[in-house]
This record gives sequence, C-alpha cells and structure tokens, in this order.
Amino acid sequence: MRSTFSLLPYINRSKTKADGTTAVLCRITIDGKQTVISTGIYCRPEDWNGRKNEIKSA
Repeated sequence: MRSTFSLLPYINRSKTKADGTTAVLCRITIDGKQTVISTGIYCRPEDWNGRKNEIKSA
C-alpha cells in the first residue's frame, strides 16, 4: 500500500508576540491526515520567505 507524506513549514501571522516575532509551525500530512506542530523557532514576519517556506538569510 502506498503512503503519501507532505511537510509544510509556515508562520501564523495573526499571532505575533510583543517583540514582533511569530512562531514557525510545521504541518505534517500523512495519507490525508494533518497534524500541526510548533518548531520552537521564532522569526519576524518580514524575515519569512513565503515562496520557499523558509526564513530569509541575512
């Protein structure tokens, strides 16, 4: 039986901390079942590259 697996890192722009950072979350999908976990990494929304789903380098 074949399984599908997808990993999508993203940020939740609606929940920013007082210092302006937001958590980097990760959506894991296996056979259509989704789970969201926090990576423990924080970044500013303007430092997030939405096309590549990664933090922009300096």
